[in-house]
Amino acid sequence: MAFTNIDGHEKPITILKRAVANRTLAHAYLFSGDAGIGKKMTALALAAAVNCQDPGSEGGCGVCASCRRADAFTHPDIHLVMPESEDERLQATLSTKEVEKAKKASNEIKIDQIRQAQASITLRPSEGLKKVLIIDGAETLNDAAQNAFLKTLEEPPGECLIIMVTAMPQSLLPTIRSRCQEIRFLPLPRHVLAQALMGRRGLSEGDAWFLAALAQGSMGQGLTMDVEQEKAARSEVMALWTGLGSMGLGEVLAKAEALYKDRDRFERLLDIGVEWLRDALIYRETGDERLLVNAEARDHYQVWGEKFPVGRMLADLDLFFSSRNMLDRRVSAQLVAENLLLRLGKG
Repeated sequence: MAFTNIDGHEKPITILKRAVANRTLAHAYLFSGDAGIGKKMTALALAAAVNCQDPGSEGGCGVCASCRRADAFTHPDIHLVMPESEDERLQATLSTKEVEKAKKASNEIKIDQIRQAQASITLRPSEGLKKVLIIDGAETLNDAAQNAFLKTLEEPPGECLIIMVTAMPQSLLPTIRSRCQEIRFLPLPRHVLAQALMGRRGLSEGDAWFLAALAQGSMGQGLTMDVEQEKAARSEVMALWTGLGSMGLGEVLAKAEALYKDRDRFERLLDIGVEWLRDALIYRETGDERLLVNAEARDHYQVWGEKFPVGRMLADLDLFFSSRNMLDRRVSAQLVAENLLLRLGKG
């Protein structure tokens, strides 16, 4: 894993490469930023770079024995700690019964995991130059684990590098944050993420830009989303929305019942409704399809903009937002769904 394998994040990577080259690495880093944007990959690239047998300007060489072990997660001096329920290597060692038990367990990083990691990093490196401890999902450290780990940050072992990775740095104790050098990772720009998705997934330019907008800067989201499912969901929502005007009261209430009995589907409809109106309003005002989430629907947005005045679209947008807000405040999902569809059907 080299820094060149990471898309975007030029500023954080430049800081880290300079520190590696000048041998001025901090003893502990806090990589913070939204989930799935590349923090963990950067941590792994840094771990490989400090232990590489032939490092270059871009970090690890990727071909030496140390880099190959780092890429395979078998390097004895690189330790990755995460919630047990997310540790695929741990899951692979468990029986079916144990896996089911682990899935039901807390998603915390517990004090026993931290104590094991502490014991490991106090030993001298066996193959590399430094012991590296990566705590992925540091926000899941429970209180006992955070307090236990604080002593390690206060008195770090000599040849040790600690990297804490989190999407919620505010959940960590102030005393932990103050003992780490925080490096903030920002969501990937849409064009950077789209280009990466075209290369990694072989997507068309249109599909890559579509998923890049939905992923909101998260490489992890962009790599896992199903583009056809996303398109189908939008077609389903628009078929329902445009068909409401021709339905009788009983049919509208039946559609509302189907929604409120499926909370995930209901929330998704609300999100897509907001997205559709946002795109329609932007396209009406600018005519620039590059600003749209779903550029393939530009002809529909044009028709929508000609059919409905801006005031009506803004009112519908407010209706979607208020419906989502009511759901979050635990207002009856039945009342919210019926109110939404009945009001949308009046237009």
